[in-house]
Amino acid sequence: MVGGSVASASNPRSVDGLPLIMCTDCGRRRVMRCTSQQPWSLGQIFYCCPLHKRDGTGCPFWYWKDEYINVLATVGVLPASAGAYNAGGSMQVAESRMQGAASKMKGDVDFNGSVSNKKVQELIDIGKELVRLVKVVVLVCICMGVMMLVNVLVHLLK
Repeated sequence: MVGGSVASASNPRSVDGLPLIMCTDCGRRRVMRCTSQQPWSLGQIFYCCPLHKRDGTGCPFWYWKDEYINVLATVGVLPASAGAYNAGGSMQVAESRMQGAASKMKGDVDFNGSVSNKKVQELIDIGKELVRLVKVVVLVCICMGVMMLVNVLVHLLK
């Protein structure tokens, strides 16, 4: 990932003009603007806490640019009526996209149109539990394979 920001002591902002706020999750660091280097999202802009780690540990603050704008609106840095910034940094209305997404997610949407953090955290917890279960299954398969190999060796040595 490649970071890029222009900051002054009183009003830090990223290159595209969005303010770089203190992390809303850990509160210990100012978020940074980064550019994805992954093949599936090459060149896309995201914002994360410097304490965030790729493996999911550390601070959980990590948002694509459009989601970060919603975070800024939620914490009151940008007006809630602000749409999305386009690549040049100017404002454009994104109401139709938001309404379409909201109609697909009925019941899982907060008053501002973003997916609730509680639901996201539940999905993350479920994903972590699935990873743990897969690890256990792999461990059991390895143990069974070793037992079968030992059994074959014992029969060959008789």
